[in-house]
Amino acid sequence: MLILKNQKHQLKASNTMKKVRIDSSRGASVTRKPGKANAKFNHYVVSAVADSTRRAYAGDLRHFRNWGGRVPATPAMVARYLAAFAGKVKASTLNRRLAAIASAHTMLGKPSPTRSELVQTTMRGIRRIHGSAQVQAKPISIEMLRLLAKPQRHLDLVRDLRDRALLVVGFAGGFRRSELARLKVENLVFDAQGVTVTLVRSKTDQQGKGRVVALPPGSGRMCPVKLLKAWIQLRQGAAAGEAASLPLFCGVNRHGQLGGGLSGAAVGGVLRRRMHDCGLDPSGFSAHSLRSGLVTAAAKAGVPTWAIQRQTGHRSESTVHRYIRGLSPFERNAFDTLSRA
Repeated sequence: MLILKNQKHQLKASNTMKKVRIDSSRGASVTRKPGKANAKFNHYVVSAVADSTRRAYAGDLRHFRNWGGRVPATPAMVARYLAAFAGKVKASTLNRRLAAIASAHTMLGKPSPTRSELVQTTMRGIRRIHGSAQVQAKPISIEMLRLLAKPQRHLDLVRDLRDRALLVVGFAGGFRRSELARLKVENLVFDAQGVTVTLVRSKTDQQGKGRVVALPPGSGRMCPVKLLKAWIQLRQGAAAGEAASLPLFCGVNRHGQLGGGLSGAAVGGVLRRRMHDCGLDPSGFSAHSLRSGLVTAAAKAGVPTWAIQRQTGHRSESTVHRYIRGLSPFERNAFDTLSRA
């Protein structure tokens, strides 16, 4: 009986020691709860992708499961799924759904069927037969921006100034809609040369290294520096003590009162409404039109690619080239430049 009690005591002590870790810096015993460690681990895993990407993946997985798929899946199952929707949705949509399926397998520690030769061959066949061209947003030109930056007397002063500042800054910085939506006043630094904007995080900077974009003064009503100063002063007066907690470009209701932050999608809505108010056809334009508009206008003006990349944050020249839209083959022609030298 004594031996049995000793064994129970030793087992209890052993289990206790597994839950205890010695803090070498303090020499004290600290009890660690496995639940907290797992929660912290899961938090880091979930934070590996942006919230918007996670939501998109969740929707794509629902679509895959509603079709009849499951996780883990076989290469044949995924290939059949791709074939079922080939030609019905864009190739880029199928690629995103493949990424969602791959992510789900990674989270389970399972090999992804999306990397199999069968699935890859199926996608190559889909792109070959149905094409892979993406519908691109039309670029905003300098002439259009000049019209959009003109004050609209029929609009509330607060909304009018917010819209003008948003669109001119979005074009001048070549910003993505998500970058515009996340900007805060503390991200701006004004000096004699203009204003520098610090982007804490962006689509191509998920690690949060940060990037600085310079906005020099512009001519007339297209000056991002003057518009930003005027908008910041107005929003501080309109929101009183709440202005500090609001994003730089916040919502404005029909009474001219400031609300919460704008979503990325709302930036496109602002552009299209402004175009309609200015008598322009908004068809084919989106928030991305500001970014592609800067790249196109800069390329047309002969700005070197490296300088465009520094402003927009594009990682590769090939991506910048895809943004250059609306130029005829005779504009900035390589041989024409040489022949006139």
